Order: sequence, then structure tokens, then C-alpha cells
Amino acid sequence: MRILFLHPNFPAQFRHVAAALAKDKRNQVFFGTTRHDGKLPGVNKVIYNLKREARPETHHYVKPLENAVLQGQGVYRLAEQLKARGFLPDVVYGHSGWAPTLFIKDIFPKAKLLCYFEWFYHAHGTDADFDPSDRLTADDEARIRIKNAPILQDLYSCDRGLSPTYWQRQQFPLEYHSKISVLHDGIDTNFFCPKPGAKLVLPRINLDLSHVKELVTYVARGMEPYRGFPQFIEAVALLQQQRPHCHVVIVGENRVAYGKPLRDGKTYKEVMLEKYDLDLSRVHFTGWLPYVEYLQVLQASVVHVYLTRPFVLSWSMLEVLSAGCLLIGSKTASVTEVIQDGVNGLLVNFFSPQQICDRIAEALNHPEKMSAIRAKARQTILDRYDLAQLLPQHLQWIQQSEDSKLVAPWEGIKLGLLAPVEKKGFGKRHQKAENSSVTSATPLQVHNQTLTTQEIIPLLSRYQLLPKLQQELLIDKAIDKAIASFSCTSEEQAKCYQEFCQQNQLSSEAERQAWLQQQNLTETEFLDLTTRNLRIEKFKKTTWDNKLETYFRQLKPKLDQVVYSLIRIRDRAVAQELYFRLSEGEQSFAELARQYSQGAEAQTGGLMGPILSAPHPKLARLLAFSQPGQLSLPTNIGDWWLIVRLEKFIPSQFDEPMRHRLLNELFAGWLKDQMQETSPPQSVAIKHSA
Repeated sequence: MRILFLHPNFPAQFRHVAAALAKDKRNQVFFGTTRHDGKLPGVNKVIYNLKREARPETHHYVKPLENAVLQGQGVYRLAEQLKARGFLPDVVYGHSGWAPTLFIKDIFPKAKLLCYFEWFYHAHGTDADFDPSDRLTADDEARIRIKNAPILQDLYSCDRGLSPTYWQRQQFPLEYHSKISVLHDGIDTNFFCPKPGAKLVLPRINLDLSHVKELVTYVARGMEPYRGFPQFIEAVALLQQQRPHCHVVIVGENRVAYGKPLRDGKTYKEVMLEKYDLDLSRVHFTGWLPYVEYLQVLQASVVHVYLTRPFVLSWSMLEVLSAGCLLIGSKTASVTEVIQDGVNGLLVNFFSPQQICDRIAEALNHPEKMSAIRAKARQTILDRYDLAQLLPQHLQWIQQSEDSKLVAPWEGIKLGLLAPVEKKGFGKRHQKAENSSVTSATPLQVHNQTLTTQEIIPLLSRYQLLPKLQQELLIDKAIDKAIASFSCTSEEQAKCYQEFCQQNQLSSEAERQAWLQQQNLTETEFLDLTTRNLRIEKFKKTTWDNKLETYFRQLKPKLDQVVYSLIRIRDRAVAQELYFRLSEGEQSFAELARQYSQGAEAQTGGLMGPILSAPHPKLARLLAFSQPGQLSLPTNIGDWWLIVRLEKFIPSQFDEPMRHRLLNELFAGWLKDQMQETSPPQSVAIKHSA
């Protein structure tokens, strides 16, 4: 395979997959980037250059788009050079956010285009308006919308895409979800592993904390609000007042990687150190660290703090878990996809330095209790994010062929001659009277009408039931194959027999025999039928029971329920006035909803739920990031202005009914996969007698 990776940084998200492909000498692996330093064995790094950056006079909404076009042009020029050298890729795999893939379908129209979709921008409901003190302007909203233009081009042009987490995939337009799979890059759990009793000593930067028993760590690309740096420093100030022997290590550069820099030119580190009088002999800023030293920090950490807006999930958070750290994370969407409070980490309110401080103290005070959480953190990565498991899946995803069309199981049926079919077990009856004429058979009696085989097939076609028959035959075949090795004890058979008779109201042997004759079943087939569901349940549990907890955690954000109060009106000014009344406590929510709300919720005093998710994605995102009792600002959705207050969050429970539900979902997904893998059905033929 000839593959071209594209990313302005090197090797970025493609480090492991590019290196793995390069190990196979049959592959030609090229990596287009703007970064000159770094290399991977077997990977041909080729540099593309941007002629310039967006011009200062360009409209500020459009500057990101102009930079994307310039990025795409740089790659186009590189592609022309590769083409001239005789390299025509089978696959081009690039990071969509930077737009190096923008013109790939023009220069390499026959290549399969794969895109890594990391983030889709929203003005409301995710990162941009998360901080209520950082209000968005109309300019901000318009600018954020235009930032998606090159990403939308990639969504349209690509053959397939990949997002690392379900949360990140959810941000992309629903109409493109069918193109995007979810698969994380993977964490090298052999490298990021626990080292009990480790002490932190970094001679290169003259840092020796081997004497420290209480070590709190924080890692981020930059020191900025997006990753909760101001809240963390305030929490450290509180912590230092309580714990005189606690040391803090902060890994990262003194810059802004995401979001906006301060207008006065100061860094957030400078501002926070001016604001809080920290004991800097116990706060250690390491700057950027090589991987080996970074690992030493994690292995020595007693408590690690990771804070983020609802945004891209950092690799570092998963690396922290893999190293067996005790993680304190913000209760924000990207984090809660991985962390369950009190199970594999501790969760805090992003905006509460006091709560962050309290949970750090809790972790330091109860090391034995935290050891179980540390172990579960490590196990989470081994189960769900281990590179050893995910890399083969990633390689398979890259190499899989594209289906030009999804074909229904019944497409291509030809009505011809129906030959008698030998069957074994339920739905597979033994061939009977094989020497008798098919034409003379009378398999179906409907009131006073007797239908022959020849008459049934045209009737099935006439009433559009033939596709359904074909589908059910394929389903039966897949299930029969799956449960063939599962049997039931005599006690289980007797219980199934009794329950089946009760469900079908077969209260006597005479009724049962009449039912068997009506269904044209033998005793063997009847027993097979009565135990079928139990054998299917045994297959489900054997196949998926040990995976249910992981599957539950992946789905949990979609299974949690909310109760909320809602007022919706069309007049923005009235909505603003009602919001102020509620904020000041002048009137109750229920009273104002009954008087002003213009939807059905007026009848219930605005109260809605419990529901799994709100009817509109924007409303769902608003509720997802609210705390119980929190009143939202008036929010525009369509023609309406909404005022919302989250009343209650009802977390889904991993109980027996939930286990049963998830088992059924996984079984249904498996069955769907089996149907798609089934080879095109044989034609149905009706044989005429001589």
C-alpha cells in the first residue's frame, strides 16, 4: 500500500500508525508536514511550505479560512512533486482541522481520502461560551461559524473519517456521523505504567523532590484558561495554607495553546502569580519535558489534577491514568466519557478552586482508599485505550475497502423455481416425502382455501413479504450458527417447556398436539423452539458479559436522564425581563412558566422530564453543562428564546435491567453485522412438476 500522511506537526496523532505501516516493506509511507525536526524509521518525511499567512487586511472572520487554503495549496504543490517522482498514493490520511487535505481529491482523485476529525466548532454549548465571565460577541459567533468551512469541505470530500472520542464525534453535524468512526489513537501502556514507590528526581533541570511525600502534579500544553490553569493556581494557594509539606509540579509551557491571549501581553502565569502569594519553593514549573522525564513526574505523582473546558480530550489525561495516577478531573463532557467519580478518578466543578483543593486533600488523606481508584484508572486504559488493542483496529480501518453501496439482504432476488430445502432443527425441518411432487403439496390452509407452494411465492411477492422472508431466513441462519454449541440441562429444558406452554396458552396435551399439527412441527423441533431463547441468552452472556461495564461507560452520557424547567417565548426582550425576575427571586419559575411560556410546558409550570435527552441538540448541550439549580441565560433556538434551569440530574445505573438492555443492544449490533457480511442470497426458484 502507498499511503501519504498529512499534518503540519510531526508525527502528531499518526506516530504509531505511520510507524507500524512503515515496518511492512510492502508499504510506501510518506508523511507531509511543515516540521523539519523529528523522524520515524521507514517513514519518508517530505516538507511542504506555506507561501505566506493570511493577509492583515483580510476580514477577520475569513482569516482562518484563508490560512486553510494556503495550507491546502502548500500540500498541493508537494503532491505535484510526489506525482512527478512517480508516487501515487492509494490512501491519503490527514488531520482535517489544519486543512492539509483540502485539495487532495483534485490532485489524487483515485486515492482514498481519510480524515482525522478532532473538533467541530460551536459558539454555544461547548468550549467557547463555557466561562460565563467570557461573554461572546456577535463577531465571535460569526467568526466561530466560519472556522468550520474547511472542515465541512473535508466532511463532504472524504471517504471516511475518525474521531478519538464519542464526545468529539458528537460535535460534528449529524448528517455526517455515518462517515465518522470512533477510535482513539491509543496509549502505550507498556511505557506509561505505574512504578510503586517512585520519587521525582530530574537532574537535567536540578529538581530533586525525593524527600517529598505529598506531590501534586498538573500537565498542560500551555498555562491557560482552557485547561483550568487559573482555577488550579487558586486551588494551590488554598492548599498551601492547609498543607505545609505539599509540593506542586506544573509541566507545560508559559503560553496559550488554545483560546485568546491576554490583551496586555502578559501571560496567565504572570497574572496568577501576581494575584496569589504562593510559596514558590514548593511550586515547581518544569517547562516542556522529554517523554522520559514526563513519565517520571507521573509515576511519582500522588495526586494529578486535569481541568478542561468541554473540548478536545488531552492525551495527557489518559497517560496519567495509564501510569496509575490518582486523577482529579473537571466534571466536563470530555472527561466524563472516561472518568466515573469515585471509581477510576475523582470529579470536581471546573469553576470551584475550593472543591479542587478539598478533593486534593481528600486524596492525600486517604491513600489506601485511593489505591483501588488508581488500579481502576489503569484498568480503564488497558480495557479501552490500550495501543496494543487499538493499533491493529486502526490499521484495519485504514486498509478496509470502500463499499459503493449498502445492499439490503433481499436485493437481487429472482423468482424462479422453489426446490425443497433440507432443514435441521427449528426452522430447518427435515425433508419430507422427497419423492412426492412439489406441485401436489398443500403446505398452507387458510380458512377454506388451500394454497400450494407455487401459489405461495407469487403471493409473498404480491404482498411485499418476500424480502421479509429472505431477511428472516438470514437471521435464523446467523443465530443457529452462533448458538449451535450451547445446550440446556434437563431442568432448563423442563422450565422452558412449561413457560412456552403458558405463554401460548397450551394448557393441555391435546391443545399442544393440535398446535404442533397447525405449525407443522415435530417434537424435536418443538423442544428446539422452546429452548431457543435461553440458548440465545447464553450466547449473549458468553460473548459480551465481560464487556458490558466498558460499553456502559461509553454510553453513559446518553443514558443519564434530566429533569428541567423551561420557559420559551418568541420575544427576546420579554425573555430577558423574565430572566432578571428569576435571578432576583421576584417570582417562581413555575409561576412565570404558566403565565408566559408559549409551549405545552406551560401546563406543568415549565417542568419537563425525566428524559434521556432534550429534543434539540443545543438544548441538550446546555443541560449537559449545567449544575442542578443553575439558571441559564436566555438562549436562542430557532424562533424561540429559552430560559432553562436544570432541576435534577439522574445518572444511569449499571444494574440488572441495564445489563439486560445493553446485552440486547450488543446482540442487535452483532446481528446487523452478520447480515451485512452475508454473501448475496441465492435466487429463489420454483420447480414445476414434469
